[in-house]
Amino acid sequence: MGGYPLTWRGRGGELSTEEFDDAFRDELKALGYDVVSTSSNLFDEDGDSRAEYLIGGTITMMTVDACYPNSGLGDSHSAKGTALMEVEWQMYDRIERSVVAKVITRQGYKQGKTDAAGVSGLIVAAFGENVRALAANEAMRKYLVGARRDASITRVPSGGQPPIVMSLPNQSAKNLSTAVGSTVLVQSGSGHGSGFLISRDGYFLTNNHVVAGAKYVKLRWSDGLEELGEVIRVDKGRDVALVKGAARDRTPLRISEQAIAVGSDIYAIGAPLDPAFQNSVTKGILSARRIEDGYSYLQSDVAVNPGNSGGPLVTAQGDVIGITVKGVRIGEASQSINFFIPAHEALEFLSIRGK
Repeated sequence: MGGYPLTWRGRGGELSTEEFDDAFRDELKALGYDVVSTSSNLFDEDGDSRAEYLIGGTITMMTVDACYPNSGLGDSHSAKGTALMEVEWQMYDRIERSVVAKVITRQGYKQGKTDAAGVSGLIVAAFGENVRALAANEAMRKYLVGARRDASITRVPSGGQPPIVMSLPNQSAKNLSTAVGSTVLVQSGSGHGSGFLISRDGYFLTNNHVVAGAKYVKLRWSDGLEELGEVIRVDKGRDVALVKGAARDRTPLRISEQAIAVGSDIYAIGAPLDPAFQNSVTKGILSARRIEDGYSYLQSDVAVNPGNSGGPLVTAQGDVIGITVKGVRIGEASQSINFFIPAHEALEFLSIRGK
């Protein structure tokens, strides 16, 4: 018949993602691993929420040399031949919240007899060989072999960092207007978020995912003045970061350790969606308290969006009770189910002490 290039059309074409999902599950289960879900959706509530680890693979190279011996007999699909594939794997630890292993596998498959699965069968079989090579890799076995860890155990600070002593306020900001004036826009190379002043020494709290590994970030006040802030310390698990800038005689916000009742009015301050919406205030109630992966969260229906991350959740008196971290979204639509880090835990995980 002569040769021709094989085009991988993805979903709805000659191959679909689901075929790789099935091969991944079947190969690992055959080796004794507990695969609770196979999905390209990292937020698959039915499966991934029960997993200790998430594994993703990117196919970086694939070659196929196949022929169709039965094409003259009216069978233009059955094929035999070889397929070679290279896959870059990453394993994410859901409990520690970090990528713990990166592995590259390069494996092939040869089909000596004509098979009705055709070229698709060759490719999926080569992928299965890469899955087996992944399972045999020592970097992966180090994490995947052993006793199951309990993700419901409450996470506590490691205590390995020396304390940072600063002047923390012992009085509330008195009102929301003051709290808004003490909230800043935080910009890093990966985007923007929010943060807030906690000390007259010029220390700010935000999320680790807002600073995104940067050493320096830009802080912009409500009056438009910008300055450079230095990232002093982060805790990736608790997703909090401490940034040092200038206080500019603004009122630092007091972090409240006193639990407020479910149903109480609360307010979120931040820069939803666009830096132009900096220092927006929304109102809601405290809906519930939750535990996820051993970390505690406050749940609220207060409206927040990407860009609110790292901003304060405050009472009407301006006391900070939480730090915006994430929300449930379906497509691009918010579902009024949003989550906040208890603010006092940020001090504990970053080893911050008042003087």
